[in-house]
Parts: sequence; C-alpha cells; structure tokens
Amino acid sequence: MTRADARFVAVAILSGVAISYMSDFRIFLATGAIITAVIARSLGFLYADTRMVSLCQMSLAGVGGWTVGWLTLNTGVPVEVALLLGGVAAVPVGVVVGLPALRLRGVDFAVVTLGFAAAIQVAVFNRGFPGTRTNFTVPRPSAAVSEVRFLWLALVVAVLLELGLRLLRRRSVGIRWALVGKSERATAAAGHSVVVAKLTAFAASAFVAGTAGGLLAIQIGRLSARQLEPFDSLVVFALTAMAGSASALGAALAGVLSSWMPELLRLLGWSQDIGPMIFAVGAAQVLSQGGSGIAGQWLALAARFGRRRAERQPDRPDIGHCPPPSVRMSGLMVEDLAVDYGSVRAVDGVSAEVRPGEVVGLIGPNGAGKSSLVDAVTGYVPVSGGWVGLGPDPLMGMPAHRRIRSGLARTFQRERTPTNLAVGQFLAVAGRNRTSVSQRDWLLALFDLPAPVTAIAQLDSAERRRLELVAAFSSAPSVALVDEPAAGLTDEESGRLGSALRAVTEEWGVGILLIEHDLRLVRQVCQSLIVLDRGVVIAAGPTQQALADPRVMASYLGVEGESP
Repeated sequence: MTRADARFVAVAILSGVAISYMSDFRIFLATGAIITAVIARSLGFLYADTRMVSLCQMSLAGVGGWTVGWLTLNTGVPVEVALLLGGVAAVPVGVVVGLPALRLRGVDFAVVTLGFAAAIQVAVFNRGFPGTRTNFTVPRPSAAVSEVRFLWLALVVAVLLELGLRLLRRRSVGIRWALVGKSERATAAAGHSVVVAKLTAFAASAFVAGTAGGLLAIQIGRLSARQLEPFDSLVVFALTAMAGSASALGAALAGVLSSWMPELLRLLGWSQDIGPMIFAVGAAQVLSQGGSGIAGQWLALAARFGRRRAERQPDRPDIGHCPPPSVRMSGLMVEDLAVDYGSVRAVDGVSAEVRPGEVVGLIGPNGAGKSSLVDAVTGYVPVSGGWVGLGPDPLMGMPAHRRIRSGLARTFQRERTPTNLAVGQFLAVAGRNRTSVSQRDWLLALFDLPAPVTAIAQLDSAERRRLELVAAFSSAPSVALVDEPAAGLTDEESGRLGSALRAVTEEWGVGILLIEHDLRLVRQVCQSLIVLDRGVVIAAGPTQQALADPRVMASYLGVEGESP
C-alpha cells in the first residue's frame, strides 16, 4: 500500500466516523452517495484511462442487483456472497458491451452502449426483478441490519474496490489501459494486444458497477426498472464528467451531489428535473474545454504547490558501456513488398535488409511511401504482396503486437506517451521486462532523461520523443524502426541524438531502420540508405553513394548535378 492509499483509507475512516453520528435518514443518504460514487468511479477510470465512454453503467449495476436478488431468493446464498457474485455476473455483460469498442470510437461507440442500456431495459428489467410478485426483499447481512452498520459495509466495499483499481492501474494490465487511451497504435507498438487491453478495462468497470448495483439492491430491498432506465446512465455520465470521477475525490463528489441535490431542490421547492439539467450543463462545460472536472481542477491546483522540474539522476551509470540484453539478434528482411490503398500503389516491390548493429536510412520526399512501408513491415496495414521476416522467421500474417514481441520495435512521427504515467511505469510496460534495471538506467542516461519516478507530464516534447526511443530499445529488439526522431531538434540536439543511436547499435547490436529528413543525422549514423520515390526504390547503397545518385538529387532534393 502506497502513502496515497494509506491517506485515502484514513480519510474514508474519518468520514465514516463523522457520518455515523448523523440521523438514520442522513446516514441512508450518505450510503446512497457511497454507492453512486462507486458507480461513477467505474465509469470515471474507464474514460480517464481508455478514453472510452460507456452510457450503460446503471444497466451494469442493474445486472449486479438482479443477480443479488435472484440468488438470495432462489438459492439461499448468504447475501455477502451474493454481493460478490453480483459483481462477477456483470463482467461477461461488460465484456459484451466492450466488443464494439474494437471497431468503433468516440460518439459512435457511446451510442452503441446507450442502445445496449435500452435493450437490457426491455429484455430484462421491464419483466420485473426477482421477488417483485411475492414482495420479497433482499435481506441485509445480519451484521449490517442497521443504517449505520450498512453504511460501514458500503464504505468498506467502496474502499476495497478503489484499492483494487489503484493496484490494477499500477500493474501492467492497468498501464496498458493508459496506453490504449493515448494511442492504440502505440499500444500495439509496445507489444500489447489492444483487444485484451480494452476488454479487461470493460471487465473491471463492469465488476465495480455490478458490485455497486448489488449494494443498491441490498440497501433498498428491491430494485425496479424505473431506477435503471437508460436516462439514469446518461445522468451518471454527466455527473461523472462534471465531478471528475477519474479520481476517488471526484467520485466521492459525484456521490454527494447525486444524493444531496434532490434534498436541496426539495427544500427550495424546485422541480427535481433541475438536478439532471445542472449536471448536463456542467458536463458540457467540462467536456467542451477538455477538462478533468471539478475534482481534477482541485487536484491540479494542489499539485502546483509541490511540483518541481524533473531532475536528472545524480548518480548516473557509466554511459560508455552497458552489457546487452540476453536475446538473439536477427536481421530484418523485406522482399518485394507491395502496399495498395484501393487503386493507389503506395509501396511497389520494395526490398530491404537491416542487419544487427547496422543503421539503414530510409529517405524520400513526402508521400514517397516511407511510413506505408514501415506500417506494412510492422503489421499495421495489409500487404498486397511480398515477404517480411526476422532472420529465418516469417512475420507475415501476424498482427502488429505479435510482430513487436517477435523482435521488432517502432516509434512514430507524433509523440504518443501517456502523460498520466511515470517514466518507469511506461518503460516497464513498453519493455515487457526484457531489460534489467541497470540497462534501463543506462538508456535513460544515454538519452539524457530523468529518473524513473518522474511523471511524464513534467517532460517537454523533445524529452518525450526521446523517451519513446528509450521505450523502444528497452524491449531489447532485434530491429527498431525509428520515424523522424530529429524532428524539431537543433543541430546540436540532433548530433547528441545521433551519438546515442550509434551507442545503442554498437553496444547492443540493435539494427535500426531510420526514417529521417535531417541529412546531417543521416550522414552521422547511417551506413547505408534506401531512397524511395512514389513507392519505388530509386537508389540504395552506402550513404554517400546513394546521396550522390542523380535520381536522388532530382527527386528528393529537387536539384540535379549537385551533391546534397
């Protein structure tokens, strides 16, 4: 348990003690706030980490509540066990809800989840909950019959769920959620399945929501379809966005608002419809500005007082030498590769070889097919013909994440590091534990990056680009495909970058296919070049020889007869 976890538990205990001295009615409201906070948290972490919006969280909660009611009515299972099974029952439903996310994004996916909420409302909830015809109510546990004791039960469950989420988010499975939220392509480039990452996130979200639904069924005795309509899921989403339920503080705020807003409106004599309208306006304001909600603003303000600039490690390892990872290095072979986008041939019969410890440059004018070639080699786009392999092992037919696990690595033109992680967390999941701590620290020192505990949010854009390179090399690849790492760098910075790239190839024997427009860097690090124009190789060979080719000067540099 971290210090932050300990503080969270302490605050929860103190809050529970304070609430225990209130009247039973206020304790009932506070318990409802805790349950709503758990539901909001199930949606808040899902959106914060994966950037996927689920508009059916109340339906998932209803599945948990329905399961608890059915089990206690028909099987005699202790209600404590039924509560756990209610969360488990929501998991496969959540996975089914998450399946469209493998193809859909953004608003399209959100609409699908809302449609699911409507479907389960008609197919399940409108037919009645267990015990409706016989007036059966879900019993409370014998140790939590009173309002104050049930409050503590709900609080303990909420704390355990929050601690479980925090543990998952610190582990590889949770860090993958953050990678997916930043970039699905970068997730695959780290060697992880986007499908698995998305579905595990939905499974965790469904378990949390289902458990909260079970608590709700126990608190009020029996659920009804009117409490779980699709509109209620929309209200939960608006409340989650406005409060900022990406954090436990925001979830708690969402719970308080949901329970006490109706009471406030009742005391003022206003319509209860005003509450959802307030939540909707607040959510629209937050989402339009790309903000993190009320709690997010509070936490950001508090963080300013303790934030310091990222500092370099004072006791850096010797940058000169580092033993290579214990992996077999193989060369990359590309033979007669072709890529078509409809009727347009982007890559036409390209062959290339990158041997271990060699840096091969890939240059050409914009639109020459460089990125398409790299996408085809790494499995991001289908090929129309040709062959790709690492050593004798073919890569054809493999998805991108399996090619990465086979020994490739790649970076992208645009920076894709998740800013809600620390440097060490990002490298751990990107490197898949293929390099040691000393090797990781050597790479950080080589590329002039701060200590692993540093938050990525504290790094500038150039440092994040270098961090992506370190992440690629920390997976101990045979060949790394590096896309324009010197973009935006000064000549001095580009020179230091070139020295670092050469050090990795010389020390570890990594082969590099370098896409770059900076010819100074190309001359500095590349032993050979491949020059593309309109998807065709127009020159290949030693660097100076390829640059001196008249076709290169005419096509790439726009001049003839003058060496670049």
